[in-house]
Amino acid sequence: MKKTLLASALLLATGVANAAAITSGEFVMLDPTNAYVGGASDITGDVDVTGGTWGVSSATPFFGLLWTAHTGTILGEGAHSIDTIQGGMLDFTVGAGQVGAHILFNWGATVDIDVVNVWDVSTVAGVTTYTSTDVDGDGILGLGMVDGAFPGFNANFNLNTAATSAVPVPAAVWLFGSGLLGLVGVARRKAA
Repeated sequence: MKKTLLASALLLATGVANAAAITSGEFVMLDPTNAYVGGASDITGDVDVTGGTWGVSSATPFFGLLWTAHTGTILGEGAHSIDTIQGGMLDFTVGAGQVGAHILFNWGATVDIDVVNVWDVSTVAGVTTYTSTDVDGDGILGLGMVDGAFPGFNANFNLNTAATSAVPVPAAVWLFGSGLLGLVGVARRKAA
């Protein structure tokens, strides 16, 4: 018990977050014939591969409506199957040197459209690039959506982030970690 408390306190006291802000990126929507139908190049958000999350948005309307993408999950190498909110399955494989990315896309009043990308990942000169690939081998980047306002369309996010660096944990966590260490010390004295 005491060792668990001490380990928890040390983890909290030295913990860091690994989310990297998106420094540039683009959203590209392709129709089922591989024609470009719209997008944006002012993407903001973050990618946290270690934590398994990501999120993006843009101030540029898509077909006249603003959009955001939320509750993104990062998936590792292997076969994956997403049971979409509105019905239908999205099956895909993430290869070596890639990460999978599932996110829910909100466009106007239409919410939680499932979008899947498989990204090739590379880091050059401190910039990590996430480049969308042809997930299902149909010659169109991304994976066709099965729900929402754009069935069969492929939404792609290509992102660049600064090299992931440790983000300091807020001061309250430091204080909490110090308090736990103090409690461990008091417990040790009582036990001795």
